Amino acid sequence: MVGFRRKEISNPLCLGEQLKGRRVELNITLAEVAKKVCISKNYLEALEEGRYDELPGEVYLKNFLKVYTKFLNLDYKHLLECCQSEKKIYNKTKQHKVNDFKKPVERVSRFNFVATPKIIKGLIVVALAICCLAYLGIKVQGIMEPPFLIVHSPANNLNTSQNFIEINGEAGKEATLEINGQQVLANSDGFFKETVDLLPGVNSIEIKAKKRHGKEIAIYRQIIFINQEEDN
Repeated sequence: MVGFRRKEISNPLCLGEQLKGRRVELNITLAEVAKKVCISKNYLEALEEGRYDELPGEVYLKNFLKVYTKFLNLDYKHLLECCQSEKKIYNKTKQHKVNDFKKPVERVSRFNFVATPKIIKGLIVVALAICCLAYLGIKVQGIMEPPFLIVHSPANNLNTSQNFIEINGEAGKEATLEINGQQVLANSDGFFKETVDLLPGVNSIEIKAKKRHGKEIAIYRQIIFINQEEDN
């Protein structure tokens, strides 16, 4: 007659049972542990009950486990192996939630909107790019638009008995000034003054300002010189 040997099958405790068992031995509640280790009670409870889908990412999970095992004076490396093994099984066997469109929309926690360093860095890069483009746009616009030019006197269609007229005004500092094709210099503030000789009859005067790489602007004045000596 063949004899049979009994073999005891070991059934090691899972991670949560080991954590909870040790905590019960120390006669301390989850709330007390949470207060001492500065970890949410909900996370500690999920860790003890093996609800891995309610725990944060891998880095946080390892950190929580390390702090908790240190507090309970347990072997962190051994329990980390148990945690990783159980988590793999849990991920394979857990049932995915079925979408139920009749349920109200879940409230999104404000922590989901907290900006990470990567997002902040991206926003800074985008802001700098926008500032650079705006600066270049202003520079290009400044180059392409005509310069500033105002003629204060004389008025258009002025009648005069003098054989000369004084022209004065102001222009942009970067502009080159010409009156009837002759270059005129302005002072440091952009003001200019020039005397032009007149011929009897109608005199057309062109005051022009232009930039080196941009457009130009011209203002015209008609001055009528009446020679009284000839009339007499």
